[in-house]
Amino acid sequence: MKRIHIIKNIALAILVAVTATSCEDWLTLYPQDRVVEENFWEDKNDLEGVRYAAYSQLTGSLNQFIIWGDIRSDSYQLNNSFTYGSDADGKAAKERHDMYKKVVEAQLDSTMGIYDWSNVYTTINFCNKVLQHGPEVLARDPQFTTLEWQEIRAEVTALRALNYFYLIRAFKDIPYTTRVINNDMQVTDFPLSNGLAVLDTLIADVRSIAGQGRNRFEGTSGTIDTHGLMTNTSIYALLADMYLWRAALREGRSGSNIIASADAEDADTTAQAVGFTMEQVKADCDSVIYYGQLSLNALARQNTMSATSSYGRIVSRTKDYKAGIDNAELIENEDITSAYKNKTSPTVASYDAIFYVGNSIESMFEVQFSASDQRKNGIGNHFWSVNNNNGSHFSISPDAFLNAYTNDTQMGEDCRTWYSCNNRILSSTTPLTGSYNFKWANCTFYNNGGAIVAGIAASEYNNWIIYRKTDVMLMIAEALAVRNNAGDLNACKDIVDAVHKRSTVDEVAASGASDTRENAIKLVMAERQVELLGEGKRWFDLVRYAERIGGGKNPDPREPQYLDGAAGVEQVVTDYLTKSYSDLESALKNRIKNRYGLYCPIYYMELKASDGQMQQNPVWNREK
Repeated sequence: MKRIHIIKNIALAILVAVTATSCEDWLTLYPQDRVVEENFWEDKNDLEGVRYAAYSQLTGSLNQFIIWGDIRSDSYQLNNSFTYGSDADGKAAKERHDMYKKVVEAQLDSTMGIYDWSNVYTTINFCNKVLQHGPEVLARDPQFTTLEWQEIRAEVTALRALNYFYLIRAFKDIPYTTRVINNDMQVTDFPLSNGLAVLDTLIADVRSIAGQGRNRFEGTSGTIDTHGLMTNTSIYALLADMYLWRAALREGRSGSNIIASADAEDADTTAQAVGFTMEQVKADCDSVIYYGQLSLNALARQNTMSATSSYGRIVSRTKDYKAGIDNAELIENEDITSAYKNKTSPTVASYDAIFYVGNSIESMFEVQFSASDQRKNGIGNHFWSVNNNNGSHFSISPDAFLNAYTNDTQMGEDCRTWYSCNNRILSSTTPLTGSYNFKWANCTFYNNGGAIVAGIAASEYNNWIIYRKTDVMLMIAEALAVRNNAGDLNACKDIVDAVHKRSTVDEVAASGASDTRENAIKLVMAERQVELLGEGKRWFDLVRYAERIGGGKNPDPREPQYLDGAAGVEQVVTDYLTKSYSDLESALKNRIKNRYGLYCPIYYMELKASDGQMQQNPVWNREK
């Protein structure tokens, strides 16, 4: 039997987990080349060891998450000033750069290692192990309570769903299982499952445990674990995110997009069903903010907000920007209210707290990195390089950013663009030219005759944020725009304005109108592009935009009762991708072709190992 590539290293799952919990006796008693699970799942510590191993494994997937979810988007341009050395490292850097060039030109290749999803499935398998063996541990360990198991089950169910959700957004149709895999022989039937069907299953799973997780974690590391582990706040954020995606897929297959007669399942594609889904997005986002406020109140009551912590610095500097959402106060950038004109060195408090310090009061879920355990986050250096512009694979596309502004002057008065401005210094004598993403760097800004310049200091230990408050607020805004009931478009504009005002000099409202459903959706898209720059969101936003439009002239290659989504592809290329790649408009439309071109090819090793059980993405099936 051929070996399924996704289970690479999965057979060592328990060994890794035990290593993480420092159970040296276990390593002494049993051989390291086999797993004796019946002697492992004895108490709560064993269960938590594998639970934490799942989070540790998640760090190994972040590079792929960024590539799958962002770099094909209109936010970036390939850095033509990229330089590399003549040694082996330089050769490898050039190969990566050439690969990224093919990716942004929509010349995706299934042999590219960036499409290897094995790390993600290893995380999923850790989660499956916890969920399978949790009841056994509950029965064996008298110190392990039913409430503790309920909270862990909710947390791990959501973490598993998050990983599957990344795969759905990146690949569309994916292998899906809740079974534990310990060796190759256990993989006998693992074909592709329809992405929408898997998504519905994930939503049902997470809905069943929503509110059953923890609001926050206690103990000395509680302020970190509250953001570094899945809590009720991040569980509801995930639910809202999945409902947005589900609604876009349903809308893009509804109405005139249906070719064959609708069956019972197709009844859920009506406008009424999409509206109901938007109600769920709104309700779940409200729950995110509610549980986030509970967590903040608990921290305040415990007096953990010391003067030197990120909480202490910003708790008195939050502000209601009239978003029309209860408890939606944001960290105030009070020093930039005229700073652009009058301050010598303005401070951007929100970026300092959210990105450089991390685990801020606006955070929902962050993947943790720290110098103390030597766990480095190399994402910023890998894609954008905070050390010098020539080491960056990508630069920022100023033309694309103009989606959110009326003119260059207005763009320049938004402190979020200062982190990718054209005039930057590494020291008093080392200037940088070009626009690069320094969002996670420790930046010091200087007013230089009305233009902002910045000195930067790199960090390799910044956390990676999966969900935060403004992301969720803009989910609500998108849901209102899509739902388009009476008053929804005005409410959408209020939320977008609040996010925009927080970061602009003199608190200027967002440009763009919300007078129609289409304009309101584009308003939200423009604000998300600026607010969430470099956070692995933009390409997924564009795919959701295209999927919502759907349409086309030909049947879908795998679901012939629907059109293939080619109209949405053309629209996203015309509306967005041409801002960064104007010379590629015709090529992008021809290469992406239909909705399948918006997704990634399946790694060739997976196809080879599946022995015909998996089929390549129809657009990238070049052998065919």
